[in-house]
Amino acid sequence: MKKAVWSGVLVAAGFLMASSSAFAQSTGTVNVTANVAARAKLQLNNSNAAVQTHNITFNDADPDTTPNLTAAAFNVDVKARVGNGGAVTLTVAAGGDLTNGTDTIAINNLSWAGTGSMSGGTANTTAVTIGNWTGSGHRQGTQTYSLVNSWAYATGSYTAALTYTLATP
Repeated sequence: MKKAVWSGVLVAAGFLMASSSAFAQSTGTVNVTANVAARAKLQLNNSNAAVQTHNITFNDADPDTTPNLTAAAFNVDVKARVGNGGAVTLTVAAGGDLTNGTDTIAINNLSWAGTGSMSGGTANTTAVTIGNWTGSGHRQGTQTYSLVNSWAYATGSYTAALTYTLATP
C-alpha cells in the first residue's frame, strides 16, 4: 500500500511539473490630474471673515506735545499661490481724504510703518505698494498707522476708507 501512495504522489508531482509555470497577468493604468489654480488670501488683524474690515482709531492729543497720532499696530497676513516666477503684489489705496461733513484732512497726512514683509509708506488715492514678492508662499507683517496732528484741523470725527488689494497673475 505504501508503494501505491508513493506512486500516486510521484504521478501528481510529475503532472504539476509538466504543467506550464506561466500565469495569467493583466495591467491597467490610472492617470492622475491635479488642477492647481492661482489663489490669494489676505487677512487683516487675524480675521477669517469673508470681508476683511479693520478699524483704526486715533485718539486726540495736543499737537504741540504729540505732533503725530499713532494707532495700534495690526497684523497683515498674505498667502498666495502662483506659477513659477509669478509676481504677488499687495497694495493699499485711499478712497479719498479724511472727511467730516465738508471738513477734510488731506490723505497724505496719513502714513504707516511696516514690519516683517510689509513696507512703510504714505497714503494716497492711487495704489501704494506695501509688499511685492515673487513666487508662492506665506508672508506676514504688521502695520502701524500715524496721522499728522495739527492745530489747523476743524473739530469732528474724520473717516476715510483704505482698500487693500492682493493681486496675483
